[in-house]
Amino acid sequence: MTRPFNEGWFTLLDVAKILRVSPSTVRRLITTGRLQANNTSCATRPRWRIHELWLEEYATGLPVQPEKEENPDATL
Repeated sequence: MTRPFNEGWFTLLDVAKILRVSPSTVRRLITTGRLQANNTSCATRPRWRIHELWLEEYATGLPVQPEKEENPDATL
């Protein structure tokens, strides 16, 4: 049994929904090199496709937000 060619690939809008950010944020992540993507368009306007492994790599590389200290003066 063969898999469909597009299985495992997300569009820019799919990734924006998954990450809960705007499409312009995903474009910025791509253009700055923080998120790997493939341009499938031959025209001047890019048509980005992001592989599920690339998205997972980006998501696991996000910095963890440090927990807020309840009493920062306690360490002094």
